Amino acid sequence: MKEESLEEYVKLIEGMRMPERLTADLDLSTKNQSIVEKAVEEIKESGYAIVPSFLSPEKVDELRVNLEPIFALTGNRYVKDGKRGWPGKQTVHIPNLYAKTRAIDNLSIDPVLISIMEGVLGRAFQMSVAVAMCPGPGADKQGLHQDDGHYPVPRPHLPLVANTLIALDDFTEQNGATMLVPESHKWDKELDPEAEVFRAEMEAGDLLVWDGAVWHGGGENKTKDQIRRSINLNFNVSWLRQQENQYIGIPREVIREMPEKLQRLLGYNRVNYLCGGVDYQDPLEFFKSNS
Repeated sequence: MKEESLEEYVKLIEGMRMPERLTADLDLSTKNQSIVEKAVEEIKESGYAIVPSFLSPEKVDELRVNLEPIFALTGNRYVKDGKRGWPGKQTVHIPNLYAKTRAIDNLSIDPVLISIMEGVLGRAFQMSVAVAMCPGPGADKQGLHQDDGHYPVPRPHLPLVANTLIALDDFTEQNGATMLVPESHKWDKELDPEAEVFRAEMEAGDLLVWDGAVWHGGGENKTKDQIRRSINLNFNVSWLRQQENQYIGIPREVIREMPEKLQRLLGYNRVNYLCGGVDYQDPLEFFKSNS
């Protein structure tokens, strides 16, 4: 190795450091800190928590307006044979949401939201997938499932996945409020058919957060005229594969325009001083200098 190349290599190695926490620059108010601590404790004990009035009515209206054209272009899905236990008329799903709208960029890095995520998952976490959903009248009940079931890890285990649902409409038992089985994130057994189910009835603007090990599912929309829109931002620890491939799904020109914190949350960040880097460099710095 040439002397100058060796010197450059040594500089790179010496410059390697642990990445900053995504919450490092946050200064939460006493009220918001209390909200975060309460939610994290409830998730630890019950497996889920509801944060009332997470969004203002004005912000809810803004999100509805921005997402309406995208919902309009996406039809209901139908499943004839009932594979995976979800037969019939399905919820409208809009995956890869960051490629389709800028409306959720700042929402995704809300200080309360990412502080709760750090409290549940630890300092190294990332966005797994962002989806908008709209179960309309007649949408069928979803089978109860675990969102961390994609990872073959013995149960019970430390939280690997933490999911959120931001209600853009009121969630009621009649229109299919999300069902969750309390404390099921602590189980090392299969779902008990007789287990108690909690209905997450919420007002528009409320936030539901749950451990990905909790058995849960969307309820049947029994109404004739109510939709149940939501934004689902799902997170996982940074050393696991994301559900949505953010690096391919979101165009580079879109990534460039995002806030830096969101870029890092999407995966343009190191997990520790080594994993996730490129040529011993911070991946976001490498991205900016090579695109």
